[in-house]
Amino acid sequence: MDVVAKLLSSRQLIPNERSDYGDIQRIVMQYPERLQLANLPTPIQFLKKTSQQVGKQIYIWRDDLTDFIGSGNKIRKLEFLLADAVARKATTVITCGGIQSNHARATAYLAKRLGLEVHLILRLPQEHYDRHKPAGGNLLLSRIYADHIRYIDFAEYAQRGHEYDAFLVEEAEKLRAKGKQPYLIPEGGSSPLGVFGYFHAAEEMITTWIGGQFGGDAPDAVFFALGSGGTHAGLHLGFEKMGISTDSLYAVNVCDNREYFELRVLKLIADTCEKYGFDSRERRLQIFDGHVGGGYGVATEEELRSYYQLAHNDGILLDPCYTGKAFRGMLAEIKKNPQRFGERILFLHSGGSFATYNFIEAYNKVIPQ
Repeated sequence: MDVVAKLLSSRQLIPNERSDYGDIQRIVMQYPERLQLANLPTPIQFLKKTSQQVGKQIYIWRDDLTDFIGSGNKIRKLEFLLADAVARKATTVITCGGIQSNHARATAYLAKRLGLEVHLILRLPQEHYDRHKPAGGNLLLSRIYADHIRYIDFAEYAQRGHEYDAFLVEEAEKLRAKGKQPYLIPEGGSSPLGVFGYFHAAEEMITTWIGGQFGGDAPDAVFFALGSGGTHAGLHLGFEKMGISTDSLYAVNVCDNREYFELRVLKLIADTCEKYGFDSRERRLQIFDGHVGGGYGVATEEELRSYYQLAHNDGILLDPCYTGKAFRGMLAEIKKNPQRFGERILFLHSGGSFATYNFIEAYNKVIPQ
């Protein structure tokens, strides 16, 4: 039985003329400017010891393996965004993020592969930050690949509404004055075009799931970290187009709150539908609050011990900013309401492991000697 037949025979799917595997293929094929940058498909693996501890079948979708320097979920979005930049004959890419931004690091690296100049706008953390200390983690890689980095204080960022748009526009104007052609990429690559990264990935994941014979034609639940919203919006639209219930998608926000992210993701979905003519009717999102821990980009000793334990037990290294918090959140929600999520649970490892190297001293305090 082929993939289409399997999908349409699933009890979780709603067969109709607009919700099938072919619909995704047709839509994606309308965008030949998508670049092949990631190593795809990424595998799905069973976490034996974690499953034994939780009492569920816990699987992990290894999108941390999409590349080495460009690894993680951002590269999927950048396949579409950088293709658009090249098509528009851009000379320079401008993007933004926090000081340890996975997106900024991946964009700088991939843009260099394409021969583009890179300007980054990086927000300093709210607490005191010593810019003269040696760079580590994502920041080190961003400094290696970027042509220019503008650091903005948190107070300045807050003064402008906790948004990067004004900073991106300012940088673009400076470059245009020098005769360059800038291409602006928003935080996390989360724009309607960037949404196609995980709209496409949803079909790939289901194909991998079926091929791996993990049981059923889709996981009972899919958990993932929610940061800028593009991954969530893409998965939501991808599941909806395939007829898979979007109620099986569970986001764990890593900063701010559920209300903020709900508005952000819903706007991304609506904007993508309007721009590309999608007929999306499902607007219910499931977002879990309360798992930020010590704060965005902060890792407590308790959090680091849990990441160490997962690496020690199942060989999986999570990052302290995104996937680590989301994985802990997933385990906490399953423990709180074990019947809600079914038996086969998939966690999206969206990358970010380089951030581990920004916590060297803290990690060494919790690793048993």
